[in-house]
Amino acid sequence: MLGRGVLSRLHTLTQQETLTLTLYLDIDQNKPANRKHGYLVQAEALLKDLKATHGSDRRLADASRRALDLVGKLRPNGRSALVVVNTALKLAELHELQLPIAVSAHWRTGAFLRPIVEAMDEHERYGVVLTSTERARLFTVDMGEIVEHEDLVSDTASRSRALGADQWRSQKRHDRRHDEAVALHAKRVIDALHDLVLHRPFDRLVVAGTPKATAQLTRLLPRRLQGKLVRSFTMSMTATPKEVLDGVLKLQQRMEREQEAQLVEGLEAELHDGGKAVAGVGPVLDAVNQGRVWKLFYGKGATVEGGECGSCGAYSPHAKGPCVYCGDEVTPVAQCLDRLSQSVMDMAGQVEVVDGPAAKRLAKHGSIAALLRY
Repeated sequence: MLGRGVLSRLHTLTQQETLTLTLYLDIDQNKPANRKHGYLVQAEALLKDLKATHGSDRRLADASRRALDLVGKLRPNGRSALVVVNTALKLAELHELQLPIAVSAHWRTGAFLRPIVEAMDEHERYGVVLTSTERARLFTVDMGEIVEHEDLVSDTASRSRALGADQWRSQKRHDRRHDEAVALHAKRVIDALHDLVLHRPFDRLVVAGTPKATAQLTRLLPRRLQGKLVRSFTMSMTATPKEVLDGVLKLQQRMEREQEAQLVEGLEAELHDGGKAVAGVGPVLDAVNQGRVWKLFYGKGATVEGGECGSCGAYSPHAKGPCVYCGDEVTPVAQCLDRLSQSVMDMAGQVEVVDGPAAKRLAKHGSIAALLRY
C-alpha cells in the first residue's frame, strides 16, 4: 500500500539538485487496452514525448530505461501505477494504487507527487466497524484499498421469550442479561478500535451493521472516537470486503462534495467582501509569485495557460512576451496548473480540487481562485 510514510520518504529523498523521473500509468486490467502489457506501450509513448520535450539527455535516457524495466516486470493488481526513478540516488520504485490517476510523465527536480497528494485529500483514511450484537469486523480503508484487521465474536445469547410460571419476571431478567452482554460486546469492540487507531491511525470512523448494535456502539464511543464518527448505516454482517469498500467510497465521495461546496461558499464570501481571496488566472498567478497563497482552488479538469520567466522564475498569464516583474522573455509552461499546484505546496500551502456543484460555482470565477495568507 502506498501510504503517507512512503510519500514522505520519496519527497525527502528526491528534493535535491538531481532530476527525478515520475511516471503515472493506467494499469486497470478491466480496460482491454491495458491487457497483454498494453500499459508498457503507454509508458513508452509517454517517455518518448518527454524525451522530445527535453531533447538529448543521457540522464533521462538512463532513467527511462530503468522505468521501463520496472513496468515490464509488473503484474498488475491495481488501477494505477506510480514509477519514481532517480539514477543519481540509485532510486527506482514502482507502487500500485487502487484509485485512477491521470496518465502523465515528469522530468524535474523532486518527484512529482501532487496527484497522489490530491487523491489523499479526497480519500481520507477511514476506520470501519461492521457489527451485530455478537460479532464485529474491523477494517481500514485508505486510498481505495481495504484491509480487514479483526473479527470479534462475543458470547451474546439471543433475546428469546422466557418460559415458566413466572414468565414476566423471568423475561425481565433475561432481557437485562442480554442487554448487559450486548453492552459488554460493544465495549470489546471499542477496545479493539483503540488498538487499531494506535497501529493504523485513521481520520474518520464509520459504523455499520444491525440497527441495535450500531446504536449501542455509537452511544458508548468515547470522546476521542466520537469526534471521528461521520456516519452509521445498516449493512449485513456477511458483506464482503469489496461491498464494505464500495459503501465507504460512496459515503466518502458524498461527504467530499459537501465539504467542497462549503469551502467554495466561504471563498466566495471572501471575494464578495473584498477579503483575502482572488479569482481568475492573472490575480492567482500574481499571488503565487508573491508567496501569498494559502489555499489554491481549481475545478477538476480545468486547464490554465501561462508562461514562466527564465530569469526571475515568475509566472505570467501570457505564454510569450516580456515578464511583468523583470522584463525578460517569458516562455510557455507545459502543464501550468500542475506547476502552480506544486509551487503552492512547496511554500507550505494547500491545494483543493473541487468537483460537482462546487466546480460549477467556481467556474463563474474562471475555475481558479485562492485564499491568501495576507
